[in-house]
Amino acid sequence: MILKSITLKNYRNYKSQSLVFHPRFNIIHGDNAQGKTNLLEAIYVICNFRPFKQLKNEEFINFDFDSAAIKGELEAENGLNEVHITIKKDGRHTRLNGKIVYSISKYLGRFKVVLFLPSDIEIVKGGMGIRRKYLDSVISAIDAGYLKELKDYYKALSQRNFLLSSKKPVSEISFEVWNEKMAGHGATIVNKRLEIIDVFNEKLVEVYKENNESDKNVKIEYNFSYQKNEDIEKSINDALVKNFSNDKRRGHTTIGPHRDGINFEIDGVDASKFASQGQSKNLVLALKASEIKLISDLTGINPILLLDDITSELDMKRKNFLFNTLSEFAGQIFVTSTRKEEIPYRGESKSFLIKSGAAITNK
Repeated sequence: MILKSITLKNYRNYKSQSLVFHPRFNIIHGDNAQGKTNLLEAIYVICNFRPFKQLKNEEFINFDFDSAAIKGELEAENGLNEVHITIKKDGRHTRLNGKIVYSISKYLGRFKVVLFLPSDIEIVKGGMGIRRKYLDSVISAIDAGYLKELKDYYKALSQRNFLLSSKKPVSEISFEVWNEKMAGHGATIVNKRLEIIDVFNEKLVEVYKENNESDKNVKIEYNFSYQKNEDIEKSINDALVKNFSNDKRRGHTTIGPHRDGINFEIDGVDASKFASQGQSKNLVLALKASEIKLISDLTGINPILLLDDITSELDMKRKNFLFNTLSEFAGQIFVTSTRKEEIPYRGESKSFLIKSGAAITNK
């Protein structure tokens, strides 16, 4: 999959810009606060139909204008695709190949993209919700139906929580339909998570070996928020019934996939609590490298890789490991950096110098 070109109109600090990209490696460089991340974000929006940060629509529009537009040409397995997104203060409007996209969620994962951000260390060091969200995003990129299961599960959870928080008396029988819905969708979610964790753990072992860290025992552990037996659907349903009184007292559902734990362990120790900064960076790099391989292996598609100012966060050893991994990757890559010379890539590439929301193209 390749992003062939992009056109920006009044997007962030870009007033009017059209760029044609290299099919292999693209370096986006320049001083801070010039628009490097804005360009990378626009590329992500073209691939994923939504930005990687949840902001108000007006924050994506140049100060002097009322609307912004992004257009991109993507070469995918089904041929050439044109994505056109218009952003106004009252909403975003997306067209794919000239047709209006009414439900963004139906298209998430259609164009595969893997994003590296300096803040990704929070996947390891941050809260449990961040780790669940990360794992769910990886599964959604591979399995088109997974996002619907998540939406249906959270819809049932919302309805159950609404009843639990009601001041009126509510009988246990009133919860049966929502318990069943949560258990059904929840079992699908849990099974998908467990499947992907098994594959993820295999990839992590490979990546750590490539990084000369094969002495480290690294793995992802899944911790259930309820008593799990062979039938996960029945386990969730039984736990919801059993926890009714406690949930009613608290006013929300205390067990289920939305409360399950996902831990990263290094030599049997919880990385979120005990890993050093260096170990955490290593683990994030390994996770992202594994994610690339996982998506490629399971879908047969090389995702587009976006790396935002990652090199400034890495020492030379980790930088070399990252770019050795990238050199073996056959897909398209976009990297931002303050200095082009900091990117240790020697293959064919194209570079773009960014100054005040304008790009100067270099070979």
